[in-house]
Amino acid sequence: PGSEGTPCRCVCLRGQRPARAAPSLPQASSPEQQRRPAAMADVCYTVQDVANSLERLSGVAAGRGCHTELSQPELLERWHAVAAATCSGGIDAITLESLRLIFNYVEAVVISCGAPDSFDVYEVSFEALTKMGYVLPGLECKHLLMQLLEHVHEVYDVLLSCVETYEWVQPGATGQLRLWMLQVIFACFGSKTISGRDLMELTDNDVSGAVSLISFILRCEQAPFEMQSAAGRCLVELTAADCVFLGKVDEGTNTEAIAKLTAMFNKHVNGLIKGLIQFEVVEAFGRCICQHQMSHSNTDIVVKHFLTTIHNSLLYCSENQKKLRQHLATQSTIVQDIMIPYVHNILPAMYDNPSCGPSNLEFINLRSVLQTFVVVTFNINVFRPQLRDSDLISRVCDVPNILNHVSMLELLIKLAINVDFTKGPYSDQILATLTAGFNGLPLESQQRLQRRIGSEQGMRLPFARSSVQACELLAFALTAPVETPEMTDARKAQKKSNWKRARNKNKKRKRMFGMQTKGFNVGDELEPGEEADEDDNSEDDDMPPLIPAENWEGSLGMTDESFVPSMAKCQLSGGIMHDPVKTPDGYLFERAALEDWLQHYGSNPLTGAPLNIAECMPDTEVASFIQGYQLQMLSAGAIAPEAFEEPAQPDIAPPLPPAVMPAHAPLQPLPTSPTSLLGDLPSLGGLGGFPPEAPEKKKKGKIRIESRSVVDCPEDMRCAIDGKVMTAPTRSKYGHYFEKKTLDRWFTNCGSICPITSQPLRMEECEPDTEMKKRIIKFLKGQA
Repeated sequence: PGSEGTPCRCVCLRGQRPARAAPSLPQASSPEQQRRPAAMADVCYTVQDVANSLERLSGVAAGRGCHTELSQPELLERWHAVAAATCSGGIDAITLESLRLIFNYVEAVVISCGAPDSFDVYEVSFEALTKMGYVLPGLECKHLLMQLLEHVHEVYDVLLSCVETYEWVQPGATGQLRLWMLQVIFACFGSKTISGRDLMELTDNDVSGAVSLISFILRCEQAPFEMQSAAGRCLVELTAADCVFLGKVDEGTNTEAIAKLTAMFNKHVNGLIKGLIQFEVVEAFGRCICQHQMSHSNTDIVVKHFLTTIHNSLLYCSENQKKLRQHLATQSTIVQDIMIPYVHNILPAMYDNPSCGPSNLEFINLRSVLQTFVVVTFNINVFRPQLRDSDLISRVCDVPNILNHVSMLELLIKLAINVDFTKGPYSDQILATLTAGFNGLPLESQQRLQRRIGSEQGMRLPFARSSVQACELLAFALTAPVETPEMTDARKAQKKSNWKRARNKNKKRKRMFGMQTKGFNVGDELEPGEEADEDDNSEDDDMPPLIPAENWEGSLGMTDESFVPSMAKCQLSGGIMHDPVKTPDGYLFERAALEDWLQHYGSNPLTGAPLNIAECMPDTEVASFIQGYQLQMLSAGAIAPEAFEEPAQPDIAPPLPPAVMPAHAPLQPLPTSPTSLLGDLPSLGGLGGFPPEAPEKKKKGKIRIESRSVVDCPEDMRCAIDGKVMTAPTRSKYGHYFEKKTLDRWFTNCGSICPITSQPLRMEECEPDTEMKKRIIKFLKGQA
């Protein structure tokens, strides 16, 4: 579906995509690809494109009464002179001076505006700059372009901060302004250079603002694919601690730096999840996937970024975790329309390539799909029937040699349990295949798989214990092997040795809590004597064995064999809790696991006593400790991976009190003197010998746009389902407020029950609230 419930102009992957060739065969461009405009293929602008943009800019500026030094004929004449000189292969002083005058003209137009209704002026200004950035060769031209951006940075920064709010109040008010504002940065530095941290700096360390920009680029059909791919990659980077850094870490001990980053990362994660919901990133990815469905290589990239983002976000212990799960539950059609067809599309290429393995792109993407399927089917039960009733699991099992990989077999077993394969039409086939796959493993690999699903489950991806019959049939893989204490100690010592000898420090700092990374970890070399392990290529890998979790023992208990505190684990699923709830008799469970169990059995999983989910309360104290533990470990890995190599005195700060740890710590204040967020972007490099800036400085006008960010709206202005700011507020008969479109999706996917009270509720019993709508608009316009 499109925004505001309108049908998407693209078609889904199901039944619309050509068959994928074997990986070794080149893909010819299809007629559909040949018909696409240039902006959807490689970026390719011409001299005439720039001339047309400058002509429009001149007309818009004249209509706004902007005073400029060049007339339209003079502007176009100078541009054609610059273009002719650059095409002939030389850029002399006269050409640079003409180019400077053109840039000065655009700068004068930008800084002379400032009214909220001037978005058309800004749009055509940055459009002209973007096209010149791509057309003009040489670092000298890009250097002049960057100087211009520095001069208008105040306008640039304010526009980026307010454009989403204006779009919310009046859709389409800013046109393609965000596209050109970002693309001019890409023109200067290239798509491969821009990172998630750069977007954070552009938005003044506002992760919701960065997510807003990414969502726009993904859904924008006019955006070049290289921009959409970079946007997806940046979003994956935003799910890691690395992007929270701005500049160098302050001098001091690792303990102080880790404590500071933990507080910042806490705020970052909560803002990230809010942004994913508010700016409908799932729908944006769906549009982008549909847009590029005729290109297998493009779809592979977008799908990888989409899956990794959702996968990582669901693994954080966050105060917004429940809202994220409910938001995804309203987007369940992406599974049957996009994700399942995507898997079916890559399988033929894997069938035709018996040597397909961890170094192959299809294999890597398939593993990412399975990891995400395991996470979402554990958290959101509306996804399960679509996977259970299709032949996806059985078809994946038919990929040559896939069951020889322990990590893939683990994922398939957990996915089969989560969807409760025993209730599906392919249960016998799945059971026979998984049993044969387990029996075909060497004894050592069988025991390794049993440990991964059994005693080490605290650091692995979760599976649903409520599928009792499925667990019983697959018990051969769920029971941990019997070992003596000496054997356990020897294996833990070997893990420590392998961890300390690993050459790739990124592996140490990012492969925690089952998080995926942006890289594929292909081609990593092993240290001499280090055991080769195909599971080293799996992002679902071991936690750092020397994480100093003992500092948390006072609140989270002793650590187990997998180095995870005991009270951080769900007493039902065995995995780390992300949304812990406590029963009246004091037992702790992951909310998703307990809700799923109670739907089937209605009793305490451990005692058998009758239990209703309404009797269970969120345990915010334990949640704050788990969140602090998780974010502190990720922060420590980002700052000092070597800290994990000192078991005697680990360089980690002790946990803060539970009431303090989850609090949003303020960011460091910005310098009082005006600074440009553009100044911290990647360096062009080799910029010696550029012409000096023009001595005459223009007086900058102050942009006069007053608004508030969408993410700053109070809670009563947000949908009770997912926390998204409402555009069509609807009030239920129980007094709760919902976004009309979100509530309608909830009824479609989850049935006619209230999302809050679980009491019967229909759309006819809900009424639109125009007064609430007026309150929200008034707040966002800064008039509250």
